Amino acid sequence: MKKKVVHIIHNLEIGGVETAVLSSLESLNQSYDFTLVCIGSIKPLVLSKVSPEIIKNTLEINSISRIINFIYILKKKSPFDIVISSLWKAHLFHFILNFFVPIKKSVIFLHSGQFAHFFDKLGILLGIKIASEIWTDSDATSNFITPYNRSKKNIVKISFLLSHFLAKSHIFKNKNVTKFIFLGRLSKVKRLDLIIHFINELHKKKLQVTLDIFGPDNSVWDTLKSQIDSLALNTSIKYRGSCSFEETQTVLSNYDAFVLMSDYEGMSISTVQAMETGLLCFLRNVGEIANYGENMVNAVILNSLEPDDWSEFIENSVKVLTNESLQKTILSNSTAKFANQLTYTQDILQNLERLNAPHNRS
Repeated sequence: MKKKVVHIIHNLEIGGVETAVLSSLESLNQSYDFTLVCIGSIKPLVLSKVSPEIIKNTLEINSISRIINFIYILKKKSPFDIVISSLWKAHLFHFILNFFVPIKKSVIFLHSGQFAHFFDKLGILLGIKIASEIWTDSDATSNFITPYNRSKKNIVKISFLLSHFLAKSHIFKNKNVTKFIFLGRLSKVKRLDLIIHFINELHKKKLQVTLDIFGPDNSVWDTLKSQIDSLALNTSIKYRGSCSFEETQTVLSNYDAFVLMSDYEGMSISTVQAMETGLLCFLRNVGEIANYGENMVNAVILNSLEPDDWSEFIENSVKVLTNESLQKTILSNSTAKFANQLTYTQDILQNLERLNAPHNRS
């Protein structure tokens, strides 16, 4: 008989955590009696390429009455061998579920190197209380949560490499325009305002660059569009909407460079994908990027927003964008960085097997 595993997340939509979960659904359903619980909405397009069997085991909870109903449904399916929760609403539901449903092992899965707000902190700290162990997406997230892990629960870093991407072939000869891409959720924390400022600085240096922005809009595009218009960059910067996980490598391979300027990150899946695909990466020194990004070795790194660091970042960016030999060296290093790393699915399956081993059972 298959072991029963539940993963609780927020909305099932295009985003880092959600994309990782989607990438593993087929393997998890093959290996386990697996249930995905979404505290929020499920975007129909996201499940368009998922088998009916998997959809049948995906539950949507978008109201208080449905929470009560699904606790009843989950109680009928219990006991569960392992329940995993990702993001704060999921941790709160996991905490409540723990009092009504028999669970052998509880895992809270953390994806950020700081608390986003009060309820995020509350959900995580309550989750730690019931957790058998803590999973994180990066060393940065592990280091962040360690001071709050007073019971010394086991902390396990899970790979957030969704799949190995093939590096595109490069033609370096006299490219007139360097095409940048941003791929991620459009939100304040992603600091697209800073990215626009960066593109403007490159234009001032007489470099021909463009930027295409991909990702779901969290009500920030109108403000960004005003900034773009005020700098007369509306022919150089375009919003292209969202792209699915299946389209990611094809989309990335159409560009020369990737840029990310977030205030904070965990692993940053899109950065890893861009490095593997063979894009020059221009990054801010946050989250796990501080551990895998090496300035002028495999990426161009902005160390801080201090004027001296910003000036150095612009200077280094210009140096890389105008030096074919330096580009080749950086790309060689970046595409090799994650070559031997397990994928997210492989790592999840390996750790579920470990937790289900006889010596690890409660």
